[in-house]
This record gives sequence, C-alpha cells and structure tokens, in this order.
Amino acid sequence: MTQILSGICSEGIMVATDSMATTFKADGKERQFTIDKLFSIGSHAFIVSGGMGISVDLSERFKEYAEQRRLVGIEKIIAAAGPYLSDQFRQAIGRVDQVGGMEGRLDRIYFLVGGYSFRAQEDPYQLALWGSEEGQLPLQRIQIANSVAIPRALAGETRLFRMCQENRSLADLIDFAREFLQKQAETNPQIGPPFWFGTVTPKGFERFEHNYGRLIV
Repeated sequence: MTQILSGICSEGIMVATDSMATTFKADGKERQFTIDKLFSIGSHAFIVSGGMGISVDLSERFKEYAEQRRLVGIEKIIAAAGPYLSDQFRQAIGRVDQVGGMEGRLDRIYFLVGGYSFRAQEDPYQLALWGSEEGQLPLQRIQIANSVAIPRALAGETRLFRMCQENRSLADLIDFAREFLQKQAETNPQIGPPFWFGTVTPKGFERFEHNYGRLIV
C-alpha cells in the first residue's frame, strides 16, 4: 500500500509519499521493504505511483521516455503519459501471465503526474491521475481538483482540499502532509518512512526527505 498526497497553491505543487512496499514470499508471507516511488521528469515535473509493485518500474520507464523525447511542459507530459503507461502496463501484465501470475499481486495501480506549464499563465500548475482496478485497460484518467489523496482518506483529503482552497503556503502543505503520513504509519504497517516530499515552482522540481533535510536531485 502506498499513501500519496498532492496539492496546488499559488506558490506551486506539493507532493508527498511514503516508501514502504510489500511483496510475498513463496510461502505466502508478506515481506516489507522500502523503495523510491517519486521521480522527477525533466526540470519541472514529477511522477509518483502506487498499488501494484510494477508501478515503480513503469514510472521510471516513463521518466526515461519523456526525457529522451524532451517533453518540456506539463501539457506534453500529460498528453504522453496515459497512452505510454497503458501500453507498458499491458505488456507487463502479459509477461506476468506468461510465467503463471504473481502471488499476492494487488489489483489496482495509480500514477500521478504533476508539473509546471511554461505557457499557461492562468493555470501554471497541473496534476493528472490515471488508475486501473483489477488490471483493466487502458488506464482511466481520473478527474481530480487541486488536491488528491491516494488511496482516499476522507478526513485528510478534505483538510488538504480546504488548505489549497485557502491558498495556504507550500510550507503549510508540507507540514500537513508530514503529520498525516506519520499518523498513517502509526496505524497501518503497510505505510512507513522514509517520507519523500517534492515541490514544483517556477524554479523547477525539488525533492527532499523531511526527516533528514533537503536532498536535491
């Protein structure tokens, strides 16, 4: 299970996620480990994923795809993300089926893309979400407003939405996300540190680990 939070204010975009992942041993027992789920795309965008374990690999592939084709600006990145990720997800499912399935495989997958527009002054920061339940293809574009929580957490999602509507600062959004992730980790063993955060501003995408100071990628 992955917990993702993201919200937009006038300063930019905040995104936050945990690093816990779960796999299953041959005897069916769970094994937990940490993995990076948040990646930059070029200088002013990011992708973060949750659900099925292959989501991380597919995120990295899209990062490479977008950067090799020099997709600059969130509009071009969003336009390419849906078709590319759907195609890669289809191929990944096919490979899994050919080797007899994946023990303990989750039946959902999500990809959140966010970034800066170099041409839309009235809407410079944009988020886009795709998801699939039970391996359905193609990935479905899920409509979201200026904030999102994945998976849905009504109390946290409502508070984050209000903070974005009130145009709170990026620092406030980060503080809320840190507190939320910490509380989730206390009650859910499938959510855990390190907690990674990112911001998108006109200066670009910056990623850092809250507990250990800023680490720029």
